[in-house]
Amino acid sequence: MVKPKKSDYIRSAVYIGIYLLVISVSAFWLLLDLWIVWGAVVLIGMLLLVGWHQKSTAYRCPNCAHVYQISFLTDLLAPHGIDRQGAWLLLRCPNCGKRQKTQVLKSSETGS
Repeated sequence: MVKPKKSDYIRSAVYIGIYLLVISVSAFWLLLDLWIVWGAVVLIGMLLLVGWHQKSTAYRCPNCAHVYQISFLTDLLAPHGIDRQGAWLLLRCPNCGKRQKTQVLKSSETGS
């Protein structure tokens, strides 16, 4: 597990940008008459983004330095943010039990 590089943050921003573009453009054609289809596009896109993020990241507890991965549901629901130290999620460490902002790491399992 390593700290994400600038290129990793750019890749994430590009994926989010593509998602926002797809749901914005598709809203013009689908939202009024086929709103269920548009809702499915939004939901499927969100699930794909969260699945990719969950598989490509790990987290380091600032209290005990334990490195761990989280479930899909936790990644979907946990508060996310970016500050001067980098990206973070507010999580409870499975090792020490302390709930705090955890450092986001690039998972070595993804091969990217």
